[in-house]
Amino acid sequence: MVHKSGPKKFQWSIGWRISVGFGIFGLAVGALFLVTSTTLAESQRLGKRIDSVLTPSIQQLDELDRSIAETRILIRHWLSVQSGPSNPEKLQLRRLVEEEIPDQIESFRPLVLQWNDVELQNQFDSLATDVEHLFLAYREIMRLLPTFQSYEDPLAMMDAEYYALDGSTIPLYTVSIRDRMDRLATAQTDALSASTSRMDSLSNQLKLYAGNVALAILVLGFIIAWSVTRSIVNPIRELKRALLYLGRGVPLDREVKARHDEIGEMAIAVNRLADGLRRTRDFSLQVGQGDFEAEYNPLSEDDALGQAILKMRDDLANNERELEEKVRMRTAEVEEQKTVVESLYADLKDSIDYAKRIQQAILPSRTDRDKVFDETAVFYQPRDGVSGDFFWFHSVGRVRMFSAIDCTGHGVPGAFMSLIGHHALERITKVYTQPDRVLEQLNRAACALLRPQGFRSKDMGEGVVNDGMDLALVSVDLERMELEYSGANCPLYLVRKGMLQELKPDKMAIASFEPGTKQFQMHTLPLIEGDVIFAATDGFPDQFGGPQGKKFMRKRFRELLVHVSTLPAEEMEQELARTFQDWKGDEDQVDDVLVVGVRI
Repeated sequence: MVHKSGPKKFQWSIGWRISVGFGIFGLAVGALFLVTSTTLAESQRLGKRIDSVLTPSIQQLDELDRSIAETRILIRHWLSVQSGPSNPEKLQLRRLVEEEIPDQIESFRPLVLQWNDVELQNQFDSLATDVEHLFLAYREIMRLLPTFQSYEDPLAMMDAEYYALDGSTIPLYTVSIRDRMDRLATAQTDALSASTSRMDSLSNQLKLYAGNVALAILVLGFIIAWSVTRSIVNPIRELKRALLYLGRGVPLDREVKARHDEIGEMAIAVNRLADGLRRTRDFSLQVGQGDFEAEYNPLSEDDALGQAILKMRDDLANNERELEEKVRMRTAEVEEQKTVVESLYADLKDSIDYAKRIQQAILPSRTDRDKVFDETAVFYQPRDGVSGDFFWFHSVGRVRMFSAIDCTGHGVPGAFMSLIGHHALERITKVYTQPDRVLEQLNRAACALLRPQGFRSKDMGEGVVNDGMDLALVSVDLERMELEYSGANCPLYLVRKGMLQELKPDKMAIASFEPGTKQFQMHTLPLIEGDVIFAATDGFPDQFGGPQGKKFMRKRFRELLVHVSTLPAEEMEQELARTFQDWKGDEDQVDDVLVVGVRI
């Protein structure tokens, strides 16, 4: 009985050691997961508070401080400069006192309610009260000196100046507001620093704990591996080696050593399998060489594989002649189809090349562009030879116009849409030069052509037409140095002295709505010499590439425009092309790319 129970105890001992090892491993991982989850939850809570409360609070305090400081400058101007009610500084002060600063305080209150310190909330309420009192004094000065003639009334002037004297209403409340603003800003800054320090502390704690647990798991893994290897892994490894050889179809270089246990029985079975596979391989080689008379004895009457191989030998002998005839017939058919495909490909390539020449004919050359503006740059790279993007320059009297247009699709369908858009622009701008009117007429013309039956609801299936175009249209009056812009899903960028201003487009494409139901907005801006205007389609920002295969994105695109705005036109085009190619790398181009730049 002792002899029989010995192996069971040994086997149980191995299982016990494995169970204990993996149990400790599981406990360590569970503890690490619990600590990590708790730490990350607290860190996320702190990060959320920083992003949603502390940082916005500091920013809004700074904006409110700047606005109140601006009112102090404007009230001094009101007192010291004799002016009428339409004076810009007076209008700006009224707007700050009546609208902007009260709106800022009201929009600030939801953040104040999220402050943990009731004292700070009371401080903000006191700050709002002080601002109201300060503005009461401002309004009294506005009442005393409303017109140009009121400054000639000495009593009014004396009463108005009284509010600004040292120790009077305005200085007192100004100092109080300044002190409260400083306390609030300091409190929020300290809270931000404390939250950041706590997040750093949590991160360090997590790193230390994770490192210790990882070291413990590593040591435990070595102990388990050593224990298991001594008992059962080495024999199993030998069986595994034999099965891997057999699974790859490689004959065994030696028989597996059999032991007097269950593993030994497995070794005997593997050796028998290896011998049977060797005989099957030899027979298969003979059949493969065309010896359909070769003999083969299955392993047993139940050997399904052996019986199937014998049947395969007989079937191969019968099918060999049929296969030879079928191969001959299929070869002739493939050759015939190859000839047809090559002919069709040549015709298609010729058609695309001809479409490319047609599209190139409508694009303005550098000479054509120079007739409209003195200095222009165009980076134009179709995805498929022909493009759905195209650029357009036009001059009507003193009005100079240009546009970057992105038509639906790319390749040949996009090129056809670009021809439609170019023809419509040339026709419409003979009558209209205001960008919003041009886009309105362009939408009307595109809808008449693409949707002759009018709009249908989406549930009508085939009645839906998604063809259209996005564009940015710019009109420049060089005598008045004024820019007019309207956009359909395409923004406009103005770079002035290293600073970029983005004009937002209307979020609707040409031919996407019923004419007359919506209107495009027109933006008007004054220009100065040296301004650089950019219009672009979405191909550049949407291009995948870079070290991680991500999109270029609009933020990086805006930074690129600021960088190239200082370069001459030709270098600007070269830099845009170089940057695009470096970013794209080995990635496929996802869309047509167009960037148009004009220097004033």
